[in-house]
Amino acid sequence: MSSIKNSQTGGKVELPKTVGIAGHRIKLNVVSLSGEDPPYGLYFHDKKLIQINKELKGRMLLETLRHEMMEASLLLSGVGFLESYEQEAVVRCMEEIFFPAWEALLKKIM
Repeated sequence: MSSIKNSQTGGKVELPKTVGIAGHRIKLNVVSLSGEDPPYGLYFHDKKLIQINKELKGRMLLETLRHEMMEASLLLSGVGFLESYEQEAVVRCMEEIFFPAWEALLKKIM
């Protein structure tokens, strides 16, 4: 599994082999994802598997993992199966709007 530098201690933090989402264990694999424009990450709902591109490091790796966990959350909740639902747009909204606001609030109150 890949490691990420801990910004507070400077040490390395190892990614777990699984994450828990909505009572499910989702496997995490860091793998080579290839192609003309290789994806940063993928979520396979039927396999309960997240794949992260092994070329990613640090913050980009964490942001991609967060993104794929949001994809998994939406599918596990059933929202991701609605016909008129644009999952990528909702995930990007949470990443670019909700999480920055939440993190800013946490910094103020913690």
